[in-house]
Amino acid sequence: MNKYDDLFEKIDSKTEEKKERPAEKKDWAEKKRLERAEAYMLLDKASEEIAKDPEKFRDYLNTQAQFDRYSAGNALLIAFQRPGATKVADFSSWKEEDVSINKGEKAITILEPGNEYTRDDGTTAFSVNVKKVFDISQTSSAEINMRHRKPDERAAIKALIATSPCEVVLVDELKTSNARYSVDKNKIFIVKGLESDEIFRSLAFEIGIAKLAAEDVSRKDGMFTAYCASYILCERNGFDTGSFNFDKVPERYADKDTKEIRKELGSIRDMANDLTQEMNRQFEAIDKNKRTRDDEAR
Repeated sequence: MNKYDDLFEKIDSKTEEKKERPAEKKDWAEKKRLERAEAYMLLDKASEEIAKDPEKFRDYLNTQAQFDRYSAGNALLIAFQRPGATKVADFSSWKEEDVSINKGEKAITILEPGNEYTRDDGTTAFSVNVKKVFDISQTSSAEINMRHRKPDERAAIKALIATSPCEVVLVDELKTSNARYSVDKNKIFIVKGLESDEIFRSLAFEIGIAKLAAEDVSRKDGMFTAYCASYILCERNGFDTGSFNFDKVPERYADKDTKEIRKELGSIRDMANDLTQEMNRQFEAIDKNKRTRDDEAR
């Protein structure tokens, strides 16, 4: 044997060691399957809990307001495991920020999309993976929670008005409410002289009703979605939500299964996010105009 031949034998040996054994691959796949099954069981339990408890339903809405980029399912999982969470990340992400997880903290389970694959019927889908995250309150971070910081009220109301699919008209009085969308006139009427919280709250709800009406959804059928979406919008923009009442949630969800509950939560999220995105575009336009005026004044 050449004196260098043994070097190649060692490389071959290491390569062999790195090869994934079929049994190990099977064990890993089974472990992941069990993790997903447990996560979905947790999601069903969370769905059942908020359907029975108005305060837990409010916790969910608060969480969805905070985590606008998260699906209704993940917001639900976070709310169920860590009510009041404001910022989550996995272990490695916190480490990159030089933040450590406090000793003894339990991770929050969420779900994230994995790789694309082809089903037996030829359609494509994405696998789902379990992800473990921690809220900022479980870490060494001293970052201040700015969740309830209130923006400029006039700017927020102006931005909200701009999201309306129809004209918003001031009136001296309305019979039953502070604001009302009229299907016949395709206008939103709002009473003069209201305080900022009431303006924002009433207008957000009626804009939701008007948007649903454009999709042929009746006021009766769309009220709950618009009501919850307006709550989320108030939370995101720092307006008072104390007058919202969710006592009828158990009655509403009494005959719905967990998938139906999450489907409706998804609709609420989508409406709140659509309005938020439209408002953000208005905020950006306001900021751009302000910067232009400031530059011209110099």
